[in-house]
Amino acid sequence: MTDTIRNTATTNPLAQLRIARRKPVAALFGATAGLVPVGVFELGHYELTSWSPLACPKAVIVYAGLVFSALTVLGWSSDIFGSRVKAIGFTALLEGIMMAADARWLSAIALCYLVVINAVANGCRLALRDTTTEVNWPANLARSIVAAAANATTTPKARKSARVARARRGAQRAAKAPLEAVPGYGSN
Repeated sequence: MTDTIRNTATTNPLAQLRIARRKPVAALFGATAGLVPVGVFELGHYELTSWSPLACPKAVIVYAGLVFSALTVLGWSSDIFGSRVKAIGFTALLEGIMMAADARWLSAIALCYLVVINAVANGCRLALRDTTTEVNWPANLARSIVAAAANATTTPKARKSARVARARRGAQRAAKAPLEAVPGYGSN
């Protein structure tokens, strides 16, 4: 991917979606960030006894989740709206409605938006960072078959002696290591 395409892809959410579609595993792993607003909503609405972290340590988790989600939504909405000011307003509006609205239906809608934005934004971001090349499944399968065949032709005694030799080499390397590298050596 050229630098021009990569720069466009990182600032254009629609291009991000197209790239994420080509890397579904990376996008799926990144999309797990969509669970953050759900946890924040649940803890914030049903489990907090106080908003003070001293009185209720779960408040720290809620605040951490709000920061995580707000930063994701802020970055995503900055790209969408092309204005940092609009993005700040949009982020504060969504996060605030989710946590403070008395109307449950309104909180639920904000929560759904936040889940989708966090999932899509983080899934796309991870897919963009996934620079690994495509997996060559036939070559991997062929190498695995050759390795299994080679292992099947050796005798159990030969496999055991190879394990013993590897263990000896490891013990020899450990014996040559300086004593300063040993954890706890020389400490009082």
